Amino acid sequence: MEQYAKVKFNKGTIIFKAGEMSKEYFYIILSGKVLARNHFCENYTNTYKEGDIIGLISSITYESYYSTVEVLEDVELLQIKIANINKIDNYNLINKISNYLSFILENWLSRYYAKITKNKVDLYNKEDILTMANIYKDNNFKDATYKICSTCIKSFKDDTNIDKAKKLIIHIRPVEKTEKISDNVYRIKKGYCLYSEIDPNDYIYIIKSGKIGIYSIVNSKQTVRLIYPAGYVINCYQPVLEYKSLLTTAIILEDSVIEIINKKTLINIINTDPEFRVNYIKITATKINNATLKIKAINTDKLDIKLIILLYSILKIETLFNKSKVVKLSYTIDDLKNTLNLDIKNDKIILTLNKIKYVEVDASNNIKITNFQSYFNEYKKYII
Repeated sequence: MEQYAKVKFNKGTIIFKAGEMSKEYFYIILSGKVLARNHFCENYTNTYKEGDIIGLISSITYESYYSTVEVLEDVELLQIKIANINKIDNYNLINKISNYLSFILENWLSRYYAKITKNKVDLYNKEDILTMANIYKDNNFKDATYKICSTCIKSFKDDTNIDKAKKLIIHIRPVEKTEKISDNVYRIKKGYCLYSEIDPNDYIYIIKSGKIGIYSIVNSKQTVRLIYPAGYVINCYQPVLEYKSLLTTAIILEDSVIEIINKKTLINIINTDPEFRVNYIKITATKINNATLKIKAINTDKLDIKLIILLYSILKIETLFNKSKVVKLSYTIDDLKNTLNLDIKNDKIILTLNKIKYVEVDASNNIKITNFQSYFNEYKKYII
């Protein structure tokens, strides 16, 4: 592959400016320090030093920079073109990029949950298990209820809620078990709960077909983190940060074919399969972009702008691999409300959505984007 370029910037130089269209390359810091400022998140700042990566997320998602990066002390940087990611043959560099993205994703998600959680103690302590189980039951995710209660019964022998858990699931039957198609690949029925907030695992799920919804109970409400279509990779690692809100429940939203692998296999595929590596980096960067956009939406005052930004973030997920002009969303009106932590009537949300260009809400409150590319062009100005 072509030799990486080395560049230098003096103290006080602005390397990237928030709102500026991203370049076709990113940097690894060889020496010196830079400061990243994010105006949309209470002027949140972060310092990056030797070995850290800057500019990758915006560049690979073709989005404007969400941070302004200023040189704190003279820096020397290694410049890597986005087009050359599939040619990288240095395993240490590949692993550095992968670990960096995982860290940044968890960092932004923690800030998002800190924004929407009303009782800050709930960031560290998950809500009562039976409360969680009942909320999923009320939302018709009964397999999640069954598995949460079953875990409670098996794991907490002396818990005072055991009898209540048994009573809650006495008339609930779990969704059919998975059907193995080939090595590590399974056909899974709609409604099946892959894992829950009280029983996480360390598997990785590659969606071959279908959809998976990732949920968490926040403020005693079912809050959707994201709904992933075919092509996405879901990492079910235990979070490094202490926020319990980062723990999630994964539910199959339509009959799906899923490849299930472990972390060691994932790392091997990332290192040996260039096409998968590029897609995996795009996927993770798109998740990070989604988290930052949701924070922007929450911090915006006007309801229409909140919804415009939120829909933009959802569409970026939906259209990464599927470029169909019309996009039918799997998100409910309540999903939108809870994601933004809004305490208003659904009618107001629906009325506002119907006023947004390229958005339609039908009689059953299903949300459709009639032309996603036109939507992006129309509302780009609200994102930067």
